[in-house]
Amino acid sequence: MAHDSVAFTPGEIVHLRHLQHQRIAGVFPMRVVKHDAAGLLLYGGAGDHFWFSVMPDGRDMRATPLAEWVAAEKPFTFVSRSHGLLSWHPAGADYSIRFFFRGGRFTSWYANLELPVVLWRDEELAGADTVDWDLDVVIQPDRTWRWKDEEEFVERLRDPEHYWVDDEERVREAGRQVIKAAEAGVFPFDGTWCDFEAPAHWGPLQGEQPPRGWDRPFRSSAC
Repeated sequence: MAHDSVAFTPGEIVHLRHLQHQRIAGVFPMRVVKHDAAGLLLYGGAGDHFWFSVMPDGRDMRATPLAEWVAAEKPFTFVSRSHGLLSWHPAGADYSIRFFFRGGRFTSWYANLELPVVLWRDEELAGADTVDWDLDVVIQPDRTWRWKDEEEFVERLRDPEHYWVDDEERVREAGRQVIKAAEAGVFPFDGTWCDFEAPAHWGPLQGEQPPRGWDRPFRSSAC
């Protein structure tokens, strides 16, 4: 049985939503490649549109003090993805692993440290909700690695009143698990899916606005 008791089918569009406290910070439509008890594999193509929140004056989160960011009512802006990617969400894991492709060629892995996804489907949309923990790990094809956004992560931890991450050790342990697997060259860092090609009939997912119902209540266990 698929994790979270929701079974997605290949080709189905799933809206990956990143949450910050009680607000949705990003919506990323992607297509299901596979979904089983081991996890969920999603595909996003070059040219697909996704949406994320910005300040009313256009600043993103990196350019905004955390307290100001959390307090503001933020509009959404859409972006066209410049590369293809696979996003592997192991069932129950504190991370997802992204496979980046440019020009059809695999270029790197990216470990996004996050809460395990909570899956949902209703009459109109399907989705996967998580909380992005900001700290990440970049892994090159030769499996060398580096932490990413560690300075921002540490700085935000100093403001627990506003930050949505409250367990630094859990986040770092998730990163250490990824690094151990990468150094050992075991799945998913063993070459699996590095030659992935999307079906030809999967056209781009585009639109200047998120689909109706994108902001429906999210699953409480992921907030």
